[in-house]
Amino acid sequence: MNSVLVTGSSSGIGRATALLLSEAGMIVYAGVRKTSDAESLESSASGDLRPLILDVTSPAEVEAAVARIHEDGGLSGLVNNAGLYMGGPLELMTDEEIESTYAVNVTGLLRITRACLPLLRDSGGRIVNISSISGLVALPGVSVYAGSKHAVEAITDSLRVELGVLGLRVIAVEPGSIETEIWRKGAERDEERGHNDQQLRRIYEPVLTLLEKLNRNPRGIPAERVAQVVKLALTSDDPKNRYTVGADARSLSILRWLPDPIRDGMIRRKVWRD
Repeated sequence: MNSVLVTGSSSGIGRATALLLSEAGMIVYAGVRKTSDAESLESSASGDLRPLILDVTSPAEVEAAVARIHEDGGLSGLVNNAGLYMGGPLELMTDEEIESTYAVNVTGLLRITRACLPLLRDSGGRIVNISSISGLVALPGVSVYAGSKHAVEAITDSLRVELGVLGLRVIAVEPGSIETEIWRKGAERDEERGHNDQQLRRIYEPVLTLLEKLNRNPRGIPAERVAQVVKLALTSDDPKNRYTVGADARSLSILRWLPDPIRDGMIRRKVWRD
């Protein structure tokens, strides 16, 4: 593993992963959306880190980024980290919020993966998709985000077999609560959006309260811990198909094995009691 593209490297898991992999001696192409983020990464890196202006929703930027990597000599790893979080009961979400979530988390992931496949086939490389515990267990109030991460899980499962016969490994990393900007940005968007319909606000008050608690995220683990798992997934001689990261993620993952009435009842009691 000598050259890796990490999307969504401006902050959080992506930034921590890009810096860790460059420190480990890899050539890291760090996808960012702003020049200021590129400059910040370069100044913090201790290895060969090469920022790329890359919005995964832009076909032109994806094409340019892959062309640059091809000119430099190829690619042996792709970390699909770029992600967007927007929470809220479905009735309070807009078409734009739904579409933008899937444009980044699903369509963008597919677009950059497809574009990188010729390079990854040449190297027999690996793809690491940053999913979420929400890709395994969907709690109330995050149907849009959880749906996008369930899609990431399905894509990973499908490509693991589709590309496995070509010598590529496709791996999912499923973090729980993380100390990352995605939650702060989500909380800010919720505040800016507001909930002008007070009747709907009252109807969904328990769910909104739960989301506010999650957005404050007091028990999130450091993004660097997830970065270590991504590095393991890229470099292990025998990587797992999926890595669940964080005690809360491991605890929540148990819910998917329970009968639906028990699972749903436990979640209802937690949300409406708190």
